[in-house]
Amino acid sequence: MQTMLKVTRPRYSRERFQGSLKGLMEERHLSYRQLAYKTQLSAGYLNHLTKGTRPVPADPVMCTIATALCVEPDFFLEYRLRQVADVLDASTQLIDALYSVLLLHTPFSDDIKALLERSGNGNGLGAGNGHGNGNGHGNGNGHGNGNGDSRARSFAV
Repeated sequence: MQTMLKVTRPRYSRERFQGSLKGLMEERHLSYRQLAYKTQLSAGYLNHLTKGTRPVPADPVMCTIATALCVEPDFFLEYRLRQVADVLDASTQLIDALYSVLLLHTPFSDDIKALLERSGNGNGLGAGNGHGNGNGHGNGNGHGNGNGDSRARSFAV
């Protein structure tokens, strides 16, 4: 009796879109033309996506690609990030609660500290030792900005 090993993949990819797409195509032995046929997208466009020379597609296009590759759209990291951002955009109260949990109550691992230190792009969690005067959003140097309460929020990394 022969035993078959079933390779199981994680439910979610931790790679960026281009790597995830390329990996799924390789795993399924699909060429750009074959995937283009399944998605009704051009093979050239798909090639650009795997090379990272085009931006990550919008959610509807990502859903089309996911369906063709037999995964859920939330397999892709960027799709999940957009879903989280949409939820957070709808609730400043949730942003404050999440901020509190992440920064005030949870110890950071070294890799998370490194991510926070690099995240000086103004998209939310600023790392540094500065002062906050806004709603918990930072610009990477520890200075909060925006409208909201005046509670200072800072953390040392």
